[in-house]
Amino acid sequence: MPIFRLEDSELIIAQETDLELESHLEDWLENSPLALAQEPILWIGRQTSAAVEDSTIFPDLLGIDSDGNPVIVELKRDKAPRDVVAQLLEYAAWANDLSDIQIQEIAQNYLEIHRDDNGNQFQDVLKETFDIPDSEELPPLNRNLRLYIVAEYIPSRITNVCRFLRTSHGVDVNCIDVSAFQTEAGEKLVSMESKFENGDVIASKNVKKSISQTTQWSSDKTAREVVLDAVQELTKGNKNMDFAVKDVKPIILKKYPDFKMSTLGAQIIAACVNHPSRKHHPSYAKHKHYWRLSIGKYRLYDPEKDKIEDTADAIQN
Repeated sequence: MPIFRLEDSELIIAQETDLELESHLEDWLENSPLALAQEPILWIGRQTSAAVEDSTIFPDLLGIDSDGNPVIVELKRDKAPRDVVAQLLEYAAWANDLSDIQIQEIAQNYLEIHRDDNGNQFQDVLKETFDIPDSEELPPLNRNLRLYIVAEYIPSRITNVCRFLRTSHGVDVNCIDVSAFQTEAGEKLVSMESKFENGDVIASKNVKKSISQTTQWSSDKTAREVVLDAVQELTKGNKNMDFAVKDVKPIILKKYPDFKMSTLGAQIIAACVNHPSRKHHPSYAKHKHYWRLSIGKYRLYDPEKDKIEDTADAIQN
């Protein structure tokens, strides 16, 4: 898919270029999880070593989503090889057997090395990342797995296998093509495109090959647009009215009963310009819709009075 830059009402095509080393792609996604899933992800491992029978495996990136589900990402610089699906499923089989304590230990080791959280424990970072009030319980860990193959080129035979796993066996696996471009001025642009459309739903694990019963909501609108529409309806555009996630749920359910409500909080956080996660992932501010008043409490973002540089670090948990 070509990428253009706009200059004097003319679209100038950016020249596609080869991706840098695979480790650089890891760096990009580790620093910008929103680019992968369009929602916050808390990374808890990179090249985590794990003993499996008589060998050692090294998942490229291991994370946790707002539901407590493990997110496993396998990255390939060039064309994804045929055995990448088997490799990813081996990682999934390992992660599926992890206990809560084991996940917490992996996360704590990663956080102590890769993040400056002043010695905060995994549970504290989890609450901060996903805006979970102290009055609410943490999500249970490791109920479902989310798998990603990310490469410059993913052959159709690989996407066909992944589509079969999604639609017939309820495996939440996604394939993402990554393309890098460079403008004449040297500016680098990166495109990330999912190989699956809304129609490639994830089949219910209880009803094999059932398209009517799915675990993935689909619509002409993105989840982010649905949430913003609901907030606008709730507040009637009033930037001084505060709201919580629970206030938005009934409005969405009335129009979209199949909406995956577990992602609602993550969608708000991803577009909340002064959420504490910005200090680690500035890309969260790409969509500037909400302003965080306290844990779990928000209002619409008002650019005229909400100054990120003055208040981004002022909110205390």
